[in-house]
Amino acid sequence: MTHISKKRIKKEFATEFVDQFLMFLASVQSKTDAKALANELFSQTERVMLAKRLAIIILLIRGYSFLQIEKSLKVTPQTIVRIWRGLKSGQYQKIIQYARKHTKHFKKETAMDTFIRIIHIGMPPRSGRGRWE
Repeated sequence: MTHISKKRIKKEFATEFVDQFLMFLASVQSKTDAKALANELFSQTERVMLAKRLAIIILLIRGYSFLQIEKSLKVTPQTIVRIWRGLKSGQYQKIIQYARKHTKHFKKETAMDTFIRIIHIGMPPRSGRGRWE
């Protein structure tokens, strides 16, 4: 679990910190730099947690069942339900837009396609169309 300090800062300062952090992330120019930055900023656990969260969103959009996602990513049903509820309430729209844009209609395999292919290793085949397509 991520540690959050009990010492609170003012909301406007927190907002500014987050804005600066996001601008810093957006300035990354290469995969090598992104990997180095992620390795320095996030623990292994945090990197895996973020990757799993992204994978759950994408797999739900693509119509995989909760059970398939649970087994393939080794996550709890509660985690999947929480993200599914977020999808139902309109969260993750930019992630959905980006995933759809970068996983279809390309002749050359994208990083997102590679990510999805890795997730699929050992995953049982899905049945029917999903609720998010």
